[in-house]
Amino acid sequence: MKPPQLKFCGFTRQQDVAQAVELHVDAIGLNFYPKSKRYVQPSTARGLSKIAEGISMRVGIFVDPTIEQIGQVLDECPLDAIQLHGNETIEWLLEYQSAPEWPGLPILKALPYRGPIDDAIWSTWVQECSLGYSPVIGLLVDAYDPVEKGGTGKRANWDLLRPRPRSFLAADGKSAPLILAGGLDAENVIQALQIVEPIGVDLASGIEVSPGVKDPIKMRRMSERVREYYLSR
Repeated sequence: MKPPQLKFCGFTRQQDVAQAVELHVDAIGLNFYPKSKRYVQPSTARGLSKIAEGISMRVGIFVDPTIEQIGQVLDECPLDAIQLHGNETIEWLLEYQSAPEWPGLPILKALPYRGPIDDAIWSTWVQECSLGYSPVIGLLVDAYDPVEKGGTGKRANWDLLRPRPRSFLAADGKSAPLILAGGLDAENVIQALQIVEPIGVDLASGIEVSPGVKDPIKMRRMSERVREYYLSR
């Protein structure tokens, strides 16, 4: 499975998921981190996931989960991929893969990038992502926040990502599949795409009225702008 070009994240309402389906987004994100303003109970997420069956990737967002917690969500809510948005390590990943509960789903790993301070952790995950047998299919770069895990509306520092830091390059010199998140909206997304040149974008606050409540006009406008950009390349 390839990483998505257009991912809308943090759904809590059926009508918003239905519009995402209508707009043919590549992925939706359902947040299972209890401290998030966009958290959904697995029982509620099950209905949202069913509406999104026509979407290529239904992604469950987790922050420092246990293997059992992911399994409990999957028992109730069908997902196509998992997004790790905490301090998970490669050691955590190896333990997860060796567990009987391992569902074999593709994984997106979200990380902030503040410069050299984050090079070591990026290099580790990039090398993992470059392995042909790894479940990690892409890396999501988000704005750093010491408390909240994504969906803050803060912008990632785009200038730090061009040219690509060496820590973002695999052994063969190619960049890891990179998805850009953090403070994107219809007014700045084209500039962000031109500077960073990611394979995809991930949005939550930039398409909302309030956390978890999507704006249909913003969703449509964002979808049109991103699609036009990728089609023009």
